[in-house]
Amino acid sequence: MNLGSSGTATPRIGFVVAAAGLFLLTGCTGDKGAGTPTPATTATPSTTNTSTSTGTNSPTAFDPCTALTPQFLSEHRWDAKPPEPKQDSAAGVTWKGCRYVAKASYGFVIETTNGTLPQVREKFPAAVEVSAGQRKAVRYEARPDVPGGCSINVEMQSGSLYILTNVPQTPANKNLAACDITTEIAQAVAPLLPAGS
Repeated sequence: MNLGSSGTATPRIGFVVAAAGLFLLTGCTGDKGAGTPTPATTATPSTTNTSTSTGTNSPTAFDPCTALTPQFLSEHRWDAKPPEPKQDSAAGVTWKGCRYVAKASYGFVIETTNGTLPQVREKFPAAVEVSAGQRKAVRYEARPDVPGGCSINVEMQSGSLYILTNVPQTPANKNLAACDITTEIAQAVAPLLPAGS
C-alpha cells in the first residue's frame, strides 16, 4: 500500500495531517494492487504514488476529486481536511485521484488506475471478493505486517477504482477495522461511477 513516494525505488509514505485536534500519522508502505514494483515517479503538485500494474488503458470517465463533492464528503464525515489531488504515472501505468482525511482520524486515497482486477488477484491471491454496488471488487491487505491498512479495487471498463484506507493504530482508533472502513467507502463511492465506465 502506499499513499505517497519518497523518491526511491521502494514506495514509502509518511505524511502527517491534523484532524480533530489529533495528529494523524499514516505509514502504509508497499504496493497498490497490480503488477510488480516500479521505480518512483516524478511528483506533480501533490505527493506522488508509485505502484504497479500492467494495464494499457487509462480510465478517464471518473474523477474522484470532482465526483466526491463537498456535500458528499460532509455527509460521510470525510471532510476533516480538503481533498489533496494526486496524479502519477510510471511505465505506462496511470493513477489519478485524491487523498482524504475523515473526521474519525483516518486517511484514505481514491484513485482511478489502469490496473485490472485480474492483475490484483494475480499479485494478491488471498484477495477476497466484496460487494461494491453492482460492480465486482476485491479486497486485500498489501502489507499485512503494517497494521491499519486495507485496499479495494473496484472493476471499471478500462482498469479499476483503487481505494486504500490507513487507520493508524492508536487508542482512539482501536475499534476501527481498516478493511470494514474500506468496504464502506467502496460501497458508498461505487454507485457514483458512471454507467459504462
